[in-house]
Amino acid sequence: MPLVVVGSVALDSVETPHAVRENVLGGSAVYFSVAARYFTSVRLVGVVGEDWPSEHTQLLAERGIDTEGLKIVPGGKTFRWRGKYLPNMNDRETLEVHLNVLGDFKPELPEACRRSPFLFLANGSTKTQLAALEQCSGANLVVADTMDLWIRTEPDQLRELMQRIDGLVLNDSEAKLLTEDDNLVRAGEAICRMGPSFVVVKKGEHGAM
Repeated sequence: MPLVVVGSVALDSVETPHAVRENVLGGSAVYFSVAARYFTSVRLVGVVGEDWPSEHTQLLAERGIDTEGLKIVPGGKTFRWRGKYLPNMNDRETLEVHLNVLGDFKPELPEACRRSPFLFLANGSTKTQLAALEQCSGANLVVADTMDLWIRTEPDQLRELMQRIDGLVLNDSEAKLLTEDDNLVRAGEAICRMGPSFVVVKKGEHGAM
């Protein structure tokens, strides 16, 4: 059965101690979709601008990802992120963020997506995640990803979302921020008490727990 993925689609510029890449394919919904397609069929829902390279859509299609839900906004510009990874390659600094069309993104899921039993709300505004969830009320399994930005700026919406999802994905520093607890085991247990049945805490080079 198909998995619906809703979230950010981006053009990233990335600096590491070893190289710099400008305007490469990015966005949490993209990377999750590319990974998930090894296990099931995937339908991607997102928004981009007119500057979106058509070869990126072709790359997704070649990997069997349904892009019917990828909306191109005439005259708009795609979400862009510039970041720098520190020498340990776990920690990063955000240098620039331009939300562009993502800032006004109101997901409109194609009818086939609304009937999907599986929904992944990739990292993005919690308000957008809730809007997508409203359109997939019959999904049997709903998992969301979040980050420090939304924990700080949309706490009320995040609390509402957590009451309505089965699982939450976030990294170790975000789990500590959300729960105000530096012990990750206790933090994970605290998150489950907020609503989700399970939580995945990402730990960079050490995998996840």
